[in-house]
Parts: sequence; C-alpha cells; structure tokens
Amino acid sequence: MTPLHRERMIGILWVSAIIIIWSAFHLSGRLSVQFTLTPFDLTTLRVCVAGIIFFPWLLKYGLGGISFWQALLIALTAGPGFSVFAFGGYMFAPAAHGATILAGTLPLFTAPLAWWLINERMGTWRVISVTMIFAGAMFLVLDASESGAPNEWVGDLSFFVGAASWSLFGVLVRKWNVMPLRSAAIVATFTFAIYTPIQLLFLPSGLLEASWEEITAQWVFQGLIVFMGSTVGYPRAVAALGAIPTATAVAVVPAAVALIAWYVLGEPLSGIAAGGVTLVVVGMMAGGLPNRRRDRNLP
Repeated sequence: MTPLHRERMIGILWVSAIIIIWSAFHLSGRLSVQFTLTPFDLTTLRVCVAGIIFFPWLLKYGLGGISFWQALLIALTAGPGFSVFAFGGYMFAPAAHGATILAGTLPLFTAPLAWWLINERMGTWRVISVTMIFAGAMFLVLDASESGAPNEWVGDLSFFVGAASWSLFGVLVRKWNVMPLRSAAIVATFTFAIYTPIQLLFLPSGLLEASWEEITAQWVFQGLIVFMGSTVGYPRAVAALGAIPTATAVAVVPAAVALIAWYVLGEPLSGIAAGGVTLVVVGMMAGGLPNRRRDRNLP
C-alpha cells in the first residue's frame, strides 16, 4: 500500500468514526434528557474531562494572541451556547429534528455571519445549498406545529439557537485565526473553569440523584468520545481527504439519525419531516460542491 493510499484509508476510517460518533451524540442526547440528568449537567460532563486535560496545555502555550474576552466569547458560543440548547431541545423534540437542525442548518447561519464578520461571499452552490436547507428547516417547523406534541416547537427553536451559536464560534475562530487545537483547549478549559461552578451552585441539576453508572456513561461518552473524538478526528479526516469530501460525507448524519431513531426510539417520520430531512441533506451536499469560478482559477 502506497503512502497516498494509506493516508486515504486513514481519512475514510476517521470519517466513518465521526459519522458514528455524531449520530450517537444525537441519539444519546435524546435519551439522556429523559432520565435524571439535566442539559446543564450534560454540558458540564461534556467538558470536564477535556477541561482537565487541556488546562496545562493552555497554561503553557497561551491564548495565541487573542484577548481574554475573545477567548471567553469563543468558549461561550461552542460550550454552553451550543450544548445547553442542543441537549435542552431534546427534552421536547425528536432526534431527527435535532440532528437535522443542529448539523444541517450550520451553513444557514454561517453564511450571513461570514459575510458580516469576515466579508466572505457565497458562491452559486452555496446559495443553492442555503436555500434548500432553509426550505428543509421550514418543513421541520411545519411538522412541529402539526405534530400535536406539546412544545415540540420549543425544542426546534432551541436547536436553531444552538446551531446559530456554533456557527458564530466557527466564524470567530476563522476571523481571529485560532487553530483547532487551541480553540478546543479554550472551549474546554474556559467552560470547565467558569461555567461548571455556576452550574453546580445555581442551575438545575440531577447529579445528586443520578446513578454513578449514568454519570460515568455520560462522562465517558460526552467528555471523551464525542468532544475529544470530534476535536481530533474531524481535522484529521480533512487533512487526509480534504474539506469538501469530508463535509459531504458527514451530510449523511441527519438521515442516519432519522432512520435509527425510527427503529430504536420509536420516533417515525411524517411525510413533511422526511421531506425536510431530505432537503437539508441534499442542501448540505450541494454546499460541498466546489465553486466553478474558483476552480477555474486553480493552477
């Protein structure tokens, strides 16, 4: 096997792992909030392991030229700004809605934020992508209003807020040129140091009532597998395969979650919801297509 083939195989393995991890995140998020732990607890468990691991690294290498307040904003948008609303949404809305909105609508929020903050214009395929994603998201909103489930729209709204927060994080780290490892260290360390004491003292918690088995399972899965796996795995896949193939492959996550949730959680999709998921997935794939004008300028 040549080095090129070996690198490609490594990329395929990492992409496969990321798809599994992210699908499991949405399914476990839907299950977790049905038990003892609150969304605030799950956010703490998500960052406590990484916060402890990254703290010495951040002390040694610092913030990389950004200010304390910039680092705090990065931590808020990718930490509680994302996790609390993501887990909170699963208290009201099904897994398919969460996976589709949280993963699928990122381009919908990123496009205007990138235009505003870093003057990044959209190519033709990006416009098509955002249009399809917006249409799919509206299908899910319509499904929530007609489902008859109490407060399902609250869950969808929470997912939209979480996606917007994560999109802002992504644009900010590009604007301030924060490398992936440093951004992960900032999010984990700042969230653990600042958010966790506030959560334990003032926010609703089920940690004292939850079993050690439940806490340990979430600690290992959210803190080690999801947070650390995504931090290491996604950049590694991009390095091996490229950003466009990686992003396009990850677009299958909403569809995979919808099918698994139907079978495992007993959450069937209505025709409207299925149409929404399909539009978002196809829109995500369209967003991964290269812009023709940009390609013609390549050597």
